[in-house]
Amino acid sequence: MDIKKPKVPFKHRLILALISPLVAVIRLLGLTMRIKLIDPHHTSPFDKSAKPAILAFWHNQQLLAAYFFRNLGIRVLVSRSKDGDYIAGILGHLGYGTVRSSTSTGKINALRGLVRELEAGYHAAITPDGPRGPVYQAQPGAIFLGALSGHAVVPFGCAVDRIWQLRSWDRFEIPKPFSRAVIVFGQAVSIPRELRQETAQQLTQEMEQQLNDLRDKAGALLKPSGKA
Repeated sequence: MDIKKPKVPFKHRLILALISPLVAVIRLLGLTMRIKLIDPHHTSPFDKSAKPAILAFWHNQQLLAAYFFRNLGIRVLVSRSKDGDYIAGILGHLGYGTVRSSTSTGKINALRGLVRELEAGYHAAITPDGPRGPVYQAQPGAIFLGALSGHAVVPFGCAVDRIWQLRSWDRFEIPKPFSRAVIVFGQAVSIPRELRQETAQQLTQEMEQQLNDLRDKAGALLKPSGKA
């Protein structure tokens, strides 16, 4: 008995077909930009001495980060949904590995997928205010991943001098052509394996403050008085 495969909607096939042209636009946009990396603690994935870590940054800075850290094999958590298919397709073209998750498997199982990638020697990336916000308010996912894996959390902040800003919950940022950007990395934060609820809350609050401080520092470096 032949089992027919479910028909893929035309809209879904069309969007998947547009992924390659979209990635080409992202690459072209990135080539016009001047991006400066500030890495005083040698924690960025470009530093050969940096150990595999959990890179944490704000959700609305994904486009700049996706371009700048392309082709480094960084692992990213992506949902098992149609929107997740689009995101995974874009990230795959940019040289990222994806760990797919769904609400049915649970958040812990999803994090364990990233743990396996960290143990294999890859960096993992996570947006603490995603996937639904509120913007610039950290959730404990990165902290829990640090406790599960034993790998440090490394925050970084981004700023771009000229952007288009979407009216989404995260105020998603799209850099304009020929803009300037600064990415500032912070210190690695070790997370205890035995993690109590109050400790998780405190570390999450500290992570939120660090991410906001690093974003503000990046923005200050773009001002005329700055050095970027």
